[in-house]
Amino acid sequence: MQKGNSYIICCIILCLGFLAISSCSTTRTVPEGDRLYTGSTVAWKGKQPKDYGSLSEGLKKRIRPNTNRKFLGMPIKLWLYNMGHEPKGKGLNYLLRKKWGEPPVLLSQAKPDYTGEVLEGYLVDNGYFQAEVSSAVKNSGSKKASIRYEAVPNHRYTIKSVAYLTDSSAIGRTVTKAYHKSSLVVGKPYSLDSIKAERERIHAALKEQGYYYFTPDYLLVQADTTNNGTVDLFLKIKDNTPLVALRPYRMHDISLFPDYSLDNEALSTTGTPVYYRGMYIIDSSKRFKPIVFERSVFLRPDSLYRLSSHNITLQRLINLGVFKFVKGTFRPVRDTSRHNITGGSPNAPTPARDTAAPRFVKRNAAADSTYRRDTALAGTYRAMVNNKVALDSGWLDAKFYLTPYKRRSLQTELRGTSKSNGFIGSEARITAKNRNWLHSATSLEIGVHGGMEWQTGNKSAGGSNSYSLGAEVAVTFPRFLTPFRLNIRTPYVPRTRMSASYELYSRADLYNLNAYTLQLQYLWQKTAYLNHAFAPVAVTYVLPTKTTAAYDSILKNDPSQRASIEKQFILGGNYTITFNNQTANRIHSFYISGNVDVSGNIAGLVIPKSDSGTKNILKNPFAQYERFSLEGRHYWQIGKGKQWVNRLFLGYGLPYGNSQTLPFVKQFFTGGSSSIRAFRARTLGPGSYYNKGLDTAALLANEAGDIKLEFNSEVRIHIASVFNFAAFIDAGNIWLQKQVPEKPGSQFKLDSFYRQIAVGGGIGLRIDASIVVVRFDLATPFRIPYLPPKERWVFDKINFGDPDWRKKNLILNIAIGYPF
Repeated sequence: MQKGNSYIICCIILCLGFLAISSCSTTRTVPEGDRLYTGSTVAWKGKQPKDYGSLSEGLKKRIRPNTNRKFLGMPIKLWLYNMGHEPKGKGLNYLLRKKWGEPPVLLSQAKPDYTGEVLEGYLVDNGYFQAEVSSAVKNSGSKKASIRYEAVPNHRYTIKSVAYLTDSSAIGRTVTKAYHKSSLVVGKPYSLDSIKAERERIHAALKEQGYYYFTPDYLLVQADTTNNGTVDLFLKIKDNTPLVALRPYRMHDISLFPDYSLDNEALSTTGTPVYYRGMYIIDSSKRFKPIVFERSVFLRPDSLYRLSSHNITLQRLINLGVFKFVKGTFRPVRDTSRHNITGGSPNAPTPARDTAAPRFVKRNAAADSTYRRDTALAGTYRAMVNNKVALDSGWLDAKFYLTPYKRRSLQTELRGTSKSNGFIGSEARITAKNRNWLHSATSLEIGVHGGMEWQTGNKSAGGSNSYSLGAEVAVTFPRFLTPFRLNIRTPYVPRTRMSASYELYSRADLYNLNAYTLQLQYLWQKTAYLNHAFAPVAVTYVLPTKTTAAYDSILKNDPSQRASIEKQFILGGNYTITFNNQTANRIHSFYISGNVDVSGNIAGLVIPKSDSGTKNILKNPFAQYERFSLEGRHYWQIGKGKQWVNRLFLGYGLPYGNSQTLPFVKQFFTGGSSSIRAFRARTLGPGSYYNKGLDTAALLANEAGDIKLEFNSEVRIHIASVFNFAAFIDAGNIWLQKQVPEKPGSQFKLDSFYRQIAVGGGIGLRIDASIVVVRFDLATPFRIPYLPPKERWVFDKINFGDPDWRKKNLILNIAIGYPF
């Protein structure tokens, strides 16, 4: 023990010595007459406004240059650079100077006067029209310097009035109608961003009314400051706006090229057009049935051009999942009697805009056989043409060039898994996919997968290995399959998924558990961040096989496990709603997912009890339960290359009627590589119960519960290249609804559950190679709930120098992918 402590002390001394030496070398390569730039601060002189936080952040973001990057407060990349010399080849110096390290950021690279002007401009854009920013260089130590900026904002101008200078024209009336949703609010501070937002909003409103060629640049906002510190804003359409931008446009011909190829442009844009419900489809290779585009194209002939219909059309075509390239072009039409259906290119220059009045010609339906339109769509058009109404409208031809993916693909995947049914670990999956089955943009997937979990440390606990194998066939239709038609006007394609799957879960030398599942699922997306999945039909048949004498002996000690692993049907449905707004540049991102899963409700009402007292289907009992889960995650970018992630999981299951416990595939488990990492999978809980048989390799590690509470917090820091460091803490447990005599302390009680929380923590290394993330997490328990109440915190027992302690308490988790 003393030897271990001496080893730790030596390591600490060596580390401190290295830091001391390194701290002296940060300026070694700084040229004479220059200094190492160590950063800048911004001081705000005067009363801080309500939005001071965002203003201060905006000022800091505009300061250049950035300092040398640091890890845990240490400029490691700069140290590595200073350790090397100017390289003459591809040796160690090349790696230190060109790959691993970075040169010092010098004071001469910072331009305080220019940066001060940038900061002043930012304050002016936010209403501080008399703002002043000064700068001062502060030398610190040998050859180091920082810069201090002082912002004197003075008075902030607010909006006194907003006036829209429009006339009685159609476009003027449209602008006036948009006023009640204005981004410019009287009494609010002046903001250039608000003015830009207002121009964009009016531009979108005009595009929605057919003004295809109108842009935000045609809107002018004039600001008139007053002596009392306010500003009057006047918005108008510029006098030199071209006529073409002041004219609303209607749609003429709509053409689609679903087999477009840039390599064979001429061939893929020619062929015999097929007219289908207002669209011309040129598909010489017959890749797609015309009905594929009916629910994806929202522009219609003779209708007013609308920006929303344009955007929804593009996004729907992309979200079909069969096209890797989608581009739409619009061309003005002067003569509506002619049709330019085939040919063309999405990259062709736009022709000169025609400001002349369009030529309207009365059509002869019998003679013009290529121009056949649906009566309902063409009614308005014919009324205008036949009556020779004088119109200001223009006409547009739309062409959509669609480059398809390869129809068939084979995908292989390695990933980490963390499922509510205990399949926690790493998994390999192979999927054969047909993106365009039956030429209808229907996806057919046939996949097989296999997985297992491996974990080192405390190997005696739950020595039985486990693995899973499975196969699935799934067909996904790009629409809802319902007895009645649903018109869903969103950019996202609603889908119907039918699947049949088989999964084998095997515990070596104990049992095999087979699960056969049929499911009908409706998938739809309300917004870019909100997804829904509703499965009105989900049928699973669970069949245990190859139970061994060793397993039978386990059941004698723990008969409660028999009910969860028995032959039974699971009949019901489930619903999942997921919110996920994670984007690369977002500082705060959230993931929230809720699930409701029920089984046996209807069957329980109509099926009578058998002589044995259970309700059966095909001589097999069916499960009855209600199960709810909620998971929330918060991703916080706390700095460049640094992220803090927090996760909370709540789970609740209620077996009733035909079931005494939740089925095995629906139970809650904890511990393992994606849960509480300081405890092996399925060895923790329920409650303060501990299965002493886990101290040997003879007993099944399969502790499960009806209730689950889990919290995880993890800081992730990019080190260099593909390497990332993590420090984490996990807490939680599982509980049973009812007290089981064989498992004392396992029941959830509101007045004592918090005393049964397990806590663990550790550090990790992640190798993020883009296509796969390999994760190594080393964890140890901090609080063990099955110990006597006064001994559950175990900080005082941590002893890295003791091999017996390391064997029992250090858990190395190896997995694919991030835990959450």
